[in-house]
Amino acid sequence: MAKQSINLKPNNLTNDKVVIGLITIFLIAFIGSNLDQLTGNLTLTNNGQIPIVKISPNEIKAGEKANVNIQVRGACVHPKVELYFGGVRYDGEVQSSGGRKAEITKKGRFKFCKGDYELDSDNSFTISYRTRPDWDGDYYARVYYWKDRDTKDFLHSYFKVRPKSK
Repeated sequence: MAKQSINLKPNNLTNDKVVIGLITIFLIAFIGSNLDQLTGNLTLTNNGQIPIVKISPNEIKAGEKANVNIQVRGACVHPKVELYFGGVRYDGEVQSSGGRKAEITKKGRFKFCKGDYELDSDNSFTISYRTRPDWDGDYYARVYYWKDRDTKDFLHSYFKVRPKSK
């Protein structure tokens, strides 16, 4: 009786390598062609036209004034600034934001654009608001601006309000 040799490598192993290689190439091509959709379509733009909003001081005590400075730059800015509660109290407790808390308006125009005579030398204006004594936590100012004649957008600037007791 003759001994039979047992072949441990199946003949279709080379076929498996080809299939795995094709799948890998397909996945790389798929990811490469859809990268912008998979990453959220992040695009970098020149933000030289978007206004800059700064609030000083960055943390205040309830009842103190918050100064909102808006540098117009290349956009036109609405003179109304809205203040909102962010939903987190100073001690970290989360609660309902409850909508707009205050509104401040810079008198003089329907909108402020670069070069307007009411603006400071750096094309900015500052308005102040004395916070209410019961304010507590994270707040933000919402400023509306126009990128062009038809596109109105807004941006936020954040600040903290310590309760009067702390």
